[in-house]
Amino acid sequence: MKIDYETAFTKYNERYETALGDRPPGTYAKFGKFMVKRLERPEFDDRLDAYVQLHAACKRMLDGGSTISDALVHDFDEAAAWVAVQAPDVYAMFRGEIGDPEEAAPRTLSD
Repeated sequence: MKIDYETAFTKYNERYETALGDRPPGTYAKFGKFMVKRLERPEFDDRLDAYVQLHAACKRMLDGGSTISDALVHDFDEAAAWVAVQAPDVYAMFRGEIGDPEEAAPRTLSD
């Protein structure tokens, strides 16, 4: 999946401001149970990639019937917080409601 990082960054800023207010880049605020920094554009891509990769890993494990460790769930929740997305509830994930990674990482038009 090719990610439209520019659109994703615009949406991130909208979500961040809705959830945490208008704070300057580089400042920290609490999103859920995590302290996250307001990301600048160069930092954003890596954080978004981490979220998308963890999302895919959780989905593969759930689809395959594997057990997901508490550490993986914690990492997934934290990765979601860094891109200002509320991670899906673990119990909902077991019911097949893992959410949509395109909320944070929209596809490019060429996909």
